[in-house]
Amino acid sequence: MNTERLYYADAYCADFAGRVLAARDEGGRLAVALDRTAFYPTGGGQPNDTGRLFTASGSADVVDVTSEDGLVWHWLAAGAAPADWPTGAAVTAAVDWPRRFDHMQQHTGQHILSQAFIETCAAETVAFHLGAAYSTIDLSRTDLDAAAVAAAEVAANRVIDRALPVTAEYVTPDELAALPLRRAPKVTEDIRIVQVAGFDWSACGGTHVANSSQVGLVKISAVERRGGELRVTFLCGGRARADYARLHALAQGLVARFTTGQDEILAAVDRRAAEAEALRKELADLERQWVEATAAALWAGAEPRASYRVVARALDAPAERVKHVAQALKARERTVVLLAARGERPQVFCTRSDDLAVDAAAVLRAAVTAGGGRGGGRPDWAQGGVPSAEALDTALQAGTSTL
Repeated sequence: MNTERLYYADAYCADFAGRVLAARDEGGRLAVALDRTAFYPTGGGQPNDTGRLFTASGSADVVDVTSEDGLVWHWLAAGAAPADWPTGAAVTAAVDWPRRFDHMQQHTGQHILSQAFIETCAAETVAFHLGAAYSTIDLSRTDLDAAAVAAAEVAANRVIDRALPVTAEYVTPDELAALPLRRAPKVTEDIRIVQVAGFDWSACGGTHVANSSQVGLVKISAVERRGGELRVTFLCGGRARADYARLHALAQGLVARFTTGQDEILAAVDRRAAEAEALRKELADLERQWVEATAAALWAGAEPRASYRVVARALDAPAERVKHVAQALKARERTVVLLAARGERPQVFCTRSDDLAVDAAAVLRAAVTAGGGRGGGRPDWAQGGVPSAEALDTALQAGTSTL
């Protein structure tokens, strides 16, 4: 015995009664097949319905719905007891209506949008996915520009505004041959045609609204080239309204942040970005001047040795800036550099002029090891760290003592 699928005759059916045909347990998950159901199983790009089933001895949430060999299986939430679902038991059920209607809006909206792309730019839909947050169609053309995409969206919304009846019926092969189908059906029998009156005819087993006006709105939110196809992301009905509310709140936040009107937001952002870029360049120039001046002062006050100078200091500056000072000192003649950046975990840098043979890595290891830290590098450049500010003085003393 097969399950009678009530949603084919009435997509608005959300409450019904039936009987248990069979139950099965797979890995602790209980599934129940009914003699009739309004629950839509996953298929055709449309996700399953959810809801709740009730018997005289218990109830359970329906978390998944699948179709196998003519039966529709209702997968119940964890904890459902097999004893509550004996064969022949009477069942009442409630489909999660907001989820069902959302899927109806998205699916009918997809039919309308796909046909709109055909009529406006001869772009056929090769794939459809109805997701939890947004839906997508993949088009056969990748050369569509923004104007072409916008034209299809406008055409789709005009069909919605016309409040066209949306109907579904099974057709004979002769009737099928006479219909201007958007694409050939994937099945050869029990072919169900969903028609948006006078606009679109498509073979489909999904749930749909009864009138195009109930789609409410189609809004394309993104377009992306994927290989030889163009992926169009869109929202319909309640999803589109929620997205508008989100974007409106964002726009109002920007209006308040920049003290400007909505139409001037982009210009205000551009001005702020230009100001930030100018400040970034100014800061970079000041940092360069600071690095050069600091390097010159450190070199002038460096400890002289027999044939070279030693610059060993801890600086109150970010590690990256101290690193630049070390690099500037490396460019000078006959100089060994052991610099540190103070902080919670001080960083230590050791380098030397190219005209010296001092092993910077050996000096650095001696320094950080004495300070309880770690580090390493090359003969001309090494860096590491010590665990605390207290260990820093010990590290610098140990490093300079090797020179």
